[in-house]
Amino acid sequence: MRHRILLLVAAIVLVAIGGGAVIAANLTAERREEQHGRAPATAQARGGERGPADEFHRFRLGAIDGERLEPNRDDFAARTASDGPLLLFLPATRAKPAQYQRFLTTALGDGYHVLGLDYWNLGKTLSGTCEADAQCYGEVQRNRFDGTRPSEFSDVSPAGSIVSRFRDAIAHLDDVDPKGGWGRFVAPDEDIAWQDIVVAGHSQGGGEAAYIAHVRPVLGALMFSSPVESLGPVHAAWMDHPGATPVSRMYAIDDVRDVFGPRIRGSWEVLGLDGPATAGGRDGPWRTDTAAPPTGWDPHAILTDIRVGTPDESHSRTIKDTTPLDADGQPRMLGLWQWLLRRFAPVDASSGAS
Repeated sequence: MRHRILLLVAAIVLVAIGGGAVIAANLTAERREEQHGRAPATAQARGGERGPADEFHRFRLGAIDGERLEPNRDDFAARTASDGPLLLFLPATRAKPAQYQRFLTTALGDGYHVLGLDYWNLGKTLSGTCEADAQCYGEVQRNRFDGTRPSEFSDVSPAGSIVSRFRDAIAHLDDVDPKGGWGRFVAPDEDIAWQDIVVAGHSQGGGEAAYIAHVRPVLGALMFSSPVESLGPVHAAWMDHPGATPVSRMYAIDDVRDVFGPRIRGSWEVLGLDGPATAGGRDGPWRTDTAAPPTGWDPHAILTDIRVGTPDESHSRTIKDTTPLDADGQPRMLGLWQWLLRRFAPVDASSGAS
């Protein structure tokens, strides 16, 4: 009996010591975060102290400038080498980064730093909010981008904006992975190094990526099932003016059965994405099943013909984790994803993490 009591006491002491160590580690992390002027991120990473090298690091930002973020869902980040460009990915309306892990993994394999960023994408879709109001699209997208121009359609604060979340996420990643090269994407004066960033997104997120490419000179833009920013003869007013990123660095993809197809293809036409699609100069979106374009062809608007699911489901089949798989369990879209990603970063990721 006495032996059992001693064992029980020893177990309690060990638990207390372990709990104290965890608390101490958390307090140390919180003090470090406070020195950087932000609330501590809640991190969940299999890589532990090693940081997000080779595998995804999941974390939440919590609060910025004393403001609790809404929504506040898991961000996803990873990298292989420390010198790759960054893929900034924005999910669709009410979607989360966790639903795009197959595509994000593909970008990681091609040598990108990857950041799937949560942002304010709740409520109605952008197209449902703006419909035939040409000015509304830019107002909403600018507000979600940097927190300026609040309106009846969107009232995101500067702290909760994409720019603010991005800066905070990069600061967090630079803390947990100091050799990862994350800090070079935000300069000491807090300017974002857009020229080293490919912005990408799905549906509303793809429209936001297109808008960011319009107002900032990004390395490139990838738009999946987007932008959904035209309605008959009406389209987002910002598309009428040349943007900071040339059309030659923008690519868009959708499935031919997408229920929002007419509104998407209307946006492509205004942006000038559906010009000569092949080396032979054929106009209009380039069509495929899921195969990548032939060598030497450079279409900037691509229509797939996956033949899986309903028109509603087709809106997500090109990019979400519900994308169809082949007999080996690989996404049928894999080759096309890689073709798109390699427009900007034909990187050999086999060099490994630094």
